[in-house]
Amino acid sequence: MATDWKEVRHNLDVSANYSSIYNSPYYSDAVYEKFSDAEYQRRYKHAREIMVRDGFDALIFTGGQNIYSLGGAVSWATNLFDERGMCQYVVFPLDGEPTLIYPHAGGHIEAARQMASVRDVRGSEGGQYGKVIADRLEELGVQEGSIGITAIDRNGPEYMGLKCFQDLEKRLPKATFEFLPHLLHELTAIKSNEEIEAMAKAGELVIKAQEAILETARPGVREYQLTASGTHAILNGGGRVHLVMIGTTSMNDPRVVYPNPLPSHRVLKEGDIIISELVATYKGYSAKIGHPITLGPPTEKAQNFFKEVVLGGFRALYDELMPGKTLEDVRKAGRYFREKGAQSLPILVHGLDMITALPFIYTDKLGTAPGDMEILPGKTYAIEITPVDAEGTFGMFMARTYVMTEDGKRDLTPFPMDEILVAHG
Repeated sequence: MATDWKEVRHNLDVSANYSSIYNSPYYSDAVYEKFSDAEYQRRYKHAREIMVRDGFDALIFTGGQNIYSLGGAVSWATNLFDERGMCQYVVFPLDGEPTLIYPHAGGHIEAARQMASVRDVRGSEGGQYGKVIADRLEELGVQEGSIGITAIDRNGPEYMGLKCFQDLEKRLPKATFEFLPHLLHELTAIKSNEEIEAMAKAGELVIKAQEAILETARPGVREYQLTASGTHAILNGGGRVHLVMIGTTSMNDPRVVYPNPLPSHRVLKEGDIIISELVATYKGYSAKIGHPITLGPPTEKAQNFFKEVVLGGFRALYDELMPGKTLEDVRKAGRYFREKGAQSLPILVHGLDMITALPFIYTDKLGTAPGDMEILPGKTYAIEITPVDAEGTFGMFMARTYVMTEDGKRDLTPFPMDEILVAHG
């Protein structure tokens, strides 16, 4: 049971008092960037329109740390960003206030209350998420209703902790639970102006990360130190890191065609090429960049490959990615690499809801959800190409992020493209 800090402030050494406090002055001078109240009301209205359409009495938003989420629907609904929880939960009713269930106790939850955009923030009572969610659904009078559950990890998909779900089924045997793999995508596919500006800020941060890596790169530096410099640039600018993937190899004896998701202790040498995939988030919304860097002048092969294959292929995709075109038009533009006597890794373009999401445009197929086939204003995409030579040994990674507009698209990562970056360290 929650305890008012004003009543227990002199007895904080009692575990039950401290673990469930609320109404303390703690962290009240902390500052967190948040979207406007109007933006949250817009989001809630959108969610409730879908709930009415599909017959849901409440939703359970989930979020956590995984390949396609830094907080998922929980961050979208509440502004909570917490890297420590396997899964976070929000009870979102058709009528009434949303409730955030936060896993940690004491001072942790008081900080979360300052960060969150919702008023009702409850503890998990020692990890008893199912109990706390069920308690709230009963308070709302929907214990026998239709409850939708968003995907925490869309790469599975997976939805919530097993014990949490088992406890919910046991406590609420007359409720109907439905898993909703694409709900967050539907809620976020078309961005508001505030969300687009958050992505633009993320774009500024990944450009700073790209510049920091260029500045750091020199013979004797290790791959992980490049990662550290890019990470610092993003965090120092007020963002969060989704990806800082760094791969390095010799241009004359290449062993890498794609950025390394696990940057190593490899020591950089003159004549190396650095390929990186950098993704920053700001207020939960992301932007991506990638651009090759060489230590010293690029070899003739590298220069020709960049100019003729990488830039040409990127521009072919760029020209097709706009309102009025189709995803299939974009996919067909990927034939450019084979026409130039090269090849590429399969992915060409992907969508962004908050971070990487459907649709996925590959060289040989499309991956979509309902509503994805049209390229519409407000939708956001990353062009992400990895051209590889015909032998499969030499490649480069190139990426930029765009939002569609009424008359074309806006570059959210405006960074020069025409030349390979050269580190002179």
